Amino acid sequence: MKKPICLILSMLLLISFAACSAKKSDKDFVWTRNGYFEDKDGNVCLITESEDQETYPGWGVTVIVDGQPHGWFIEQDGTTLHGNLTSEYEDGDDYIVTVSEEGETGITVAVEKGETYHFEAKEMPKAALTVTINIDGMGSGMIAYAKEGETIEFDNEFPSQSAYLGLEGPETYVFAAKANEGSKFVKWTKNGEDYSTDAEITVELTEDAEFLAVFEETEQN
Repeated sequence: MKKPICLILSMLLLISFAACSAKKSDKDFVWTRNGYFEDKDGNVCLITESEDQETYPGWGVTVIVDGQPHGWFIEQDGTTLHGNLTSEYEDGDDYIVTVSEEGETGITVAVEKGETYHFEAKEMPKAALTVTINIDGMGSGMIAYAKEGETIEFDNEFPSQSAYLGLEGPETYVFAAKANEGSKFVKWTKNGEDYSTDAEITVELTEDAEFLAVFEETEQN
């Protein structure tokens, strides 16, 4: 009986030492796996350390899966980043993730009550041209946009007051504007010049540009 007992005691000691080592490792661990990551299905993850640790402690994590973006600041928890990517300023369900290192350069993003995604480090795609879409007069109306051939929809909950398009090459998009109550749509401008008085326009994007939807208040009776 002595030999099995010695083996058991030895195993317990090894487990204890391993637990102590793990605790020390967790305590000393510093997250450094930042940058741009992509999986085999084209989903992406971007991780950057917050530049304002007092206001937004931790790391900025943005995950875009199946075309749906989720992003906010989450903090280190042991050897992982863990937290809710639905910000305090957003309505909607929580999107709680645990981000872990995987292999030598990759990461795993496990979504609570959801899927687990495996990402590899990649070079950040460089945009050949950039286009911004915005509103002149916040709160006066809303904008929406989509690639030509796709359905364009206004989102009353998130009216997309501004948008940034980083394009790898020329693309054709449809921009649409809709006035809120008490306002009316006036025109689109491109780089400060009048462009169109149509609320919905189809635009071939071939150069850097800034488009503004201009609204004005209507007279109140």
